[in-house]
Amino acid sequence: MEGQTHLAQLIPSTPVSSPPEGAYDLEVPLQGGSLPVRVFPASKASPKLFLFHAEKETIDAYDRLGQYLGAHDITLVVFGYRGANKGRGEASFETLFTDAREAFFFVEEHLRERGFSGKVALFGRSLGAGVALVLASEIKEEVNALILDSPIVDGRDWLARRGLPAGEDPFQIIERIKSWRKPLLIFQAQLDEEVSLPEVEKLLIFCAGHSKRLLIMPGYRREETVERGGALYAETIAELLNRLASRFGRKRTLH
Repeated sequence: MEGQTHLAQLIPSTPVSSPPEGAYDLEVPLQGGSLPVRVFPASKASPKLFLFHAEKETIDAYDRLGQYLGAHDITLVVFGYRGANKGRGEASFETLFTDAREAFFFVEEHLRERGFSGKVALFGRSLGAGVALVLASEIKEEVNALILDSPIVDGRDWLARRGLPAGEDPFQIIERIKSWRKPLLIFQAQLDEEVSLPEVEKLLIFCAGHSKRLLIMPGYRREETVERGGALYAETIAELLNRLASRFGRKRTLH
């Protein structure tokens, strides 16, 4: 099959813009490499949202979302991948999930040392949705909610569409979602050209939990959800996380 044949070809190594005011960058050391992280800190007791972004994106693609969530007192942490931006090494499926786990605990310790004690939710888009679900299924006790945007459903199809070898499915999405019993929120673009609504609905059907919600975004394409969703997108996430943190009735600050 012609086209891209390595995961690393989906991970940009180009420089990113400087963090906006109030945010800062970290580099997570890994064996044989490193990955970039951007942190948007809110209050010390704020819920923490750990985001794994989509393929071909960079950590600065979420600067506006970080600012929106900060207005709701949510700390956002955006994780890149091995070798992304200024990171060292090359991303592969041999290290993708172990890197995510190491980065999770590195950043969680970093934040706890600075007094950030809020509950943690995982969030992923496309490739990042697969990474977030795999990680959530492995460290359930550390995670209080899972948010997916434009998620992978059939891993082999996702690989084939990107010219990657479509052998064994590295994500096993349906099997993993069966063991998830905590809150689940899914954003899905109505005009997603890769994953149909009936396919995404399988995730709700097979999810073992009772608190699960699928939000269909009318007229949106797969790549548009975060940018076009804007303040309302962030507000929807904040409502879930503030509810989990028992922070009911918080005033909406965005319009």
